[in-house]
Amino acid sequence: MSITVLIEKSGLSRKQVCERSGVSRSMLSLIESGKRQVGPERAQKLAAVLGVTVEELRPDLAALFNAHPAPTPIGGAV
Repeated sequence: MSITVLIEKSGLSRKQVCERSGVSRSMLSLIESGKRQVGPERAQKLAAVLGVTVEELRPDLAALFNAHPAPTPIGGAV
């Protein structure tokens, strides 16, 4: 799904997405137009703001975030 569609589905304005993710408006515009791609750190922030997974935002980065199992909580409680 494109980032434009994800933004529209989130109900947030582009200004809100930029403010909450730390991505400049000009960068978001470049990402939406396909002239730039979101890197791993930015993908994680944008996905959180948009309420989606990194896999939904950048399927090619999904393995990067799913490669490491979640750490076991201290004390071994699950």
